[in-house]
Amino acid sequence: MKIFIYSLLLLSTIIGSAQGLREIYQEGLKAYEEKDYELFRQKMSTIDSMRPNYPAVVYNLAGGYALTGNPEKSLEILNKYILMDAIQDFSQDQDFNSILKNPSFLQIVEKQKELTAEIQPFDNLKYPILDSHPESIEYSKKEKAFFFGGVRDGNIWKIQEGKEPKVWAESKKNSWSVMGLAISSNNKVLWACTSSMKNYKDYNQSEEGYASILKYDLKSGQLLETFVLPGGHNFGDLITDRNGNVFISDGNSNKLYWISQENPKLEVFADLSDQVFNLQGLTFDSDQKNIYLSDYIDGIFKLNIETKEAKKLEIQSEDILIKGIDGLYFDNNSLIGMHNGTKPNRVVRYFLSEDGDALTKKETLVQAGALGEPTQGVWINSSLHFIMNSPWGGYDQDGNFTPDGEPIIIGILK
Repeated sequence: MKIFIYSLLLLSTIIGSAQGLREIYQEGLKAYEEKDYELFRQKMSTIDSMRPNYPAVVYNLAGGYALTGNPEKSLEILNKYILMDAIQDFSQDQDFNSILKNPSFLQIVEKQKELTAEIQPFDNLKYPILDSHPESIEYSKKEKAFFFGGVRDGNIWKIQEGKEPKVWAESKKNSWSVMGLAISSNNKVLWACTSSMKNYKDYNQSEEGYASILKYDLKSGQLLETFVLPGGHNFGDLITDRNGNVFISDGNSNKLYWISQENPKLEVFADLSDQVFNLQGLTFDSDQKNIYLSDYIDGIFKLNIETKEAKKLEIQSEDILIKGIDGLYFDNNSLIGMHNGTKPNRVVRYFLSEDGDALTKKETLVQAGALGEPTQGVWINSSLHFIMNSPWGGYDQDGNFTPDGEPIIIGILK
């Protein structure tokens, strides 16, 4: 079995009980080396219950079941695993010898081909601002202009139809990597959320975990207000409702913040820290009575704005695994998720049940090919324009940034 040793380091960056996870993982490795496969399986199962949907652990767990005479469970977990990583060639792994000729195993191999097939968007646009490391995108219909938020430079870029890209707002004090953008419903304000990250060119360790919300006058570009939270935060995205309220996801504290139009202060709207691992994208439903939020690790949640209660969406299809969703967008009783935590990355439409509490089926819209790391998008009329190749892979271990290629690619879905 190809046991992913490096996963220990990644596990330690994601979950608070990292030390316990490392110890359990090491105990599992030792059991495997000693051919105590039942203990190995138990250790992988324990980790999976503490921190679900980690590909290396799920892969090892599938192998553990194959080695301990439970082919049905091994196949069930392999079917789950390929929804996370369809690239791994586990047919050459001797730990799966007991199930290689099982018809269900052959079906999984065929499904891998479907999950790695290239699917292109309807069309795309290209702009030469990759060095900024765009993560977020907005669009002003009035000015016919895109706005992009840069992770690396912390600037907000404006690209108007027929004109060259220009820096619309420079990164200043209490402004770091721009992770999300949103234009108010009255088209007068541009909101931005920023987080202090090591990817930011002027990163200062003393500001680790700082995050801010910036309010700009859309017409003049003047910075109107800044809201700052010190330590322990990572604002990932934000949305505005038709009343002018702003909602912000925090992937570190796993709280939903907001700035109310009536009381313009940055406050906690709902604490989801006992339910989710890593909050990311958020989107309103059609009547703005609920917010759907993506947990990058383990699912999509529906938050009732009036009661502030959140519940995880039920999954009604074995072909659906909600993992690695960044941006999230509501469309005609469906959700479109930007998956950049799967192999290959993909953009998927998930159809909702009539009450909006369950995911019933899926449709892959974009996959592989020119799709790099999709992050966020913006609706322009009935078309979703989204960033296809945010260059998170352009950093080396020392933090140097050398992205591949020149343009940022905007995919268009109709």
